[in-house]
Amino acid sequence: MATDDVKEHGEDLNRVGSIEAADSLSDPKNGTFYSPLGAASREPANLKRGLNGRHTALIAIASGIGTGLFLSSGSALASAGPLGILIGYVIMGIVVAAIAFVSAETAGYLPVSGGFIRHVPLFTDRALGITVGYTFWYLLSITSAAEIVAASSLIAYWRADLNIAIFISVFLVVLFVLNMLPVRVYGEMEFSFGIIKSLLIIGLIIAGLLVDWGVSPSGEYIGGKNWSSKPIKEYLVTGSTGRFLAVWNVLINAAFAMGNIQIATSAAGEVMNPRVNVPKAMRRVFWRIFIFYIVSLFVVGLILNSDDERISTLSGTAGSPFVIAFSSAGIKVLPSIINAVVITSAFSSANGVLFLASRTLVGLAADGAAPQIFLKTNKFGSPYLAVVVSFLFSLLAYLNCGSSAPATVFGWFINLISTAGLIIWCVICFAYVRFFFGLKARGISRDELPYKSWGQPYSAIAAGIMCFLVVFFSGFAVFFPGNFTASAFLSNYIACFVCPALYIVLKFTIKSPWQSYETMDFSEMDAIREERVYNEAHPKQRRSFVRRAVEKFTDE
Repeated sequence: MATDDVKEHGEDLNRVGSIEAADSLSDPKNGTFYSPLGAASREPANLKRGLNGRHTALIAIASGIGTGLFLSSGSALASAGPLGILIGYVIMGIVVAAIAFVSAETAGYLPVSGGFIRHVPLFTDRALGITVGYTFWYLLSITSAAEIVAASSLIAYWRADLNIAIFISVFLVVLFVLNMLPVRVYGEMEFSFGIIKSLLIIGLIIAGLLVDWGVSPSGEYIGGKNWSSKPIKEYLVTGSTGRFLAVWNVLINAAFAMGNIQIATSAAGEVMNPRVNVPKAMRRVFWRIFIFYIVSLFVVGLILNSDDERISTLSGTAGSPFVIAFSSAGIKVLPSIINAVVITSAFSSANGVLFLASRTLVGLAADGAAPQIFLKTNKFGSPYLAVVVSFLFSLLAYLNCGSSAPATVFGWFINLISTAGLIIWCVICFAYVRFFFGLKARGISRDELPYKSWGQPYSAIAAGIMCFLVVFFSGFAVFFPGNFTASAFLSNYIACFVCPALYIVLKFTIKSPWQSYETMDFSEMDAIREERVYNEAHPKQRRSFVRRAVEKFTDE
C-alpha cells in the first residue's frame, strides 16, 4: 500500500528515508518523518532544532504571562469595574484564540523560522510581508525594553534606595548571554519560568477563592459584595455609553497583556517535529487565556474593590491588584512572593521577545528582506548578529533612569506595543483568508493539512475586523473635550501612520506583484502528502490512555 501511494505522489519511499536533511527533522520516537520537498528541510539558516514538544507547549502557554496581567490589569479594573474588565478580557481572549488557531493552521502547513512573516508574502505580496515583518521585529525589540523596565522597577518594592540602573544593567547582561547560548537552554529556562508562573496563578486563584469565602486572617466573608454596586463603571460619560466606553477601554489593555502568542510559530525553525508540535502548542493558547486571564481576573474582581484608591496611587508591585487584594485580607507573606514571581515573569517575557525578535530578523533575511549576515550562527546555533541588533533596542530601558516616572515610561511602551501588535494581527487574519480561498480556488482540501482550524474563514474575518476596530478607536479618549495631547495621540496612532507609509514606499521601490489565487505557491502540499504516506506506513508508538485523553481534551 505504502509503495503504491508514494509512487502516486511521484516519490520513492526508500529515497525519502535516505535524505539526511529530512532525517534531522524527524521524531523517531513518535514515528514522524519529514520530506526533503518541504520548506522546513531547506532552511537557509543553520539553526539547531533544540525545542521539543514539552518546551513549545509551556512557551505557548506561559510566554505571554508578564507585567500585563500582574500590574497593568489594575488600571483596567479601576476604570471598568469587575464585570467590565472581565467582559473586555473575554472579548479580546476570543479574538486572540481565533488568531492562535489561524496561526496553528498556517504553521502546520509551513513550519519555518520567522513564522507568519514568511507566510504573509506567499498569500498577499512581498511589500506587505516586509512591512509586517519589520513592524513585528520593532515591537518585539521595544517590548524587551518595556519588560526590563518593569522587572527593574519592581526591585524598588524591597530596595527603593538603590539606583534602578543597577538592576537594568544586571538584567540586560543576563538577557544577552542567554540569547547567545543554545536554543535548548532558552527552552529549559522558559519551561521552568512557565511552571513557576503557572503554579503562582493557580495558587492565587485558589487563595483568592478562600479569601472570598472568609478563610483569611481578616476573617471577612466577601462573596459578591464588590460586584453589587458598580459591576461596570462609567468612563468619560455617564449612562450606558459610559459603561460601553469603559469596556472598550479595557480591550487595548488586554491586547498588551495577551500578546506574544506568536513565539511558538516564529521559532518553528528550531522546533523538533514542527508540523505537530507548533500547531499543538498554539491550540493550547486557549487554556492560557481562559485559566490565567479570565479566571484570575474574575477572582481578583471578587476580593478587591475597584474603587480602592491604592490601585491608582501605588506603583510597581505595591499597585498590583493581586497584592492589594491579599494585603487587604491580612496575608502579609504573599506580596513578596508575588513580587518575586512577577520579576521573573517580566524577565522571562523579555527573554522570550528578544528570542522572537532575533528569529524574526532571521526570517526576514531568509526571504531576502534583510541582510544575509543575519543568517550566520555561532557554534551553539544562535543567530548572534540578529540577537545583537535586536538587543540594541533593549538599551532603551535606561530611559527609565531619567526624570520620568517608571509608570509614565511603561504606559508609553504599552500604547506603542499594543496598537502595532493589533495591526499585525489584522494582517495575519487577512493573509489567512487569502490562504483559505487560495486553497479552495486550486481545489486543495483543507482536510489534507496537518491541522485544520474550526469556523473558517468566518472566525478569521471576525477577528481581523475586531482588531481593526480596536486599533481605529484605541485613542478615542484623546478626542473628548480637554483630553487631547500630542503625546497621547501619537502613542495610540503612530503605528497607524508608519505601517501604511512603509508599505507604500516598499510597493513603489521593490518588485512586489500581488499574489493571485492562481500564482500562489502551494508546492508544500507535495511534502505534506509524501509525509502522510510515510507516517501511515510507519505508525507511531501508542501512548498511555491517560496521556492520549489529556491531549485530546486540551487540544480539541
